[in-house]
Amino acid sequence: MVTIGILERGTELSDFLAHSLPEGLREGVELCPAGCLPPEEPADLLVVSPDMRREESSLPLRCRALLVPGRLSPLAGEMTAGWAVSYGMSPKDSLTLSSLGEEKMGLVLQREVVTLGGDCLDCQEFFLPRGERVSPLYVLAGAGVQLLLGVPPEEVELGTRNQDISV
Repeated sequence: MVTIGILERGTELSDFLAHSLPEGLREGVELCPAGCLPPEEPADLLVVSPDMRREESSLPLRCRALLVPGRLSPLAGEMTAGWAVSYGMSPKDSLTLSSLGEEKMGLVLQREVVTLGGDCLDCQEFFLPRGERVSPLYVLAGAGVQLLLGVPPEEVELGTRNQDISV
């Protein structure tokens, strides 16, 4: 069982991940609000929501891997993490958008990413269907979770069609 802690203001990212992760992947994952994680046991993956503010994230958290919005990347220095992967709209982010069309969006890994299983994903571009009324930042976070769990980029899928999550 892989423990994924979620650091967020509300529950939007938790809800999105609970509904968008493929069923086979969901079975081996435990999603937990970051405040419910036992301090003595680090999460396998800690995901910081794009709705967080730096001043709201004062929890001293530990994790094997950190998935963090690029604008909040200084949090990586405040937490104990084996490695960090940033996501967002900046060319400095590890996972970002390369294109946003009416029917699909292009995501790009701009640098190598190590999965929780220790595999290395090379820089590459891959495409996902564009969900209706879903923030691209939530799509990036969901794709980042799958990539870190070891899903190959060409197999990443998000059930985003019936969700209304915009940030």
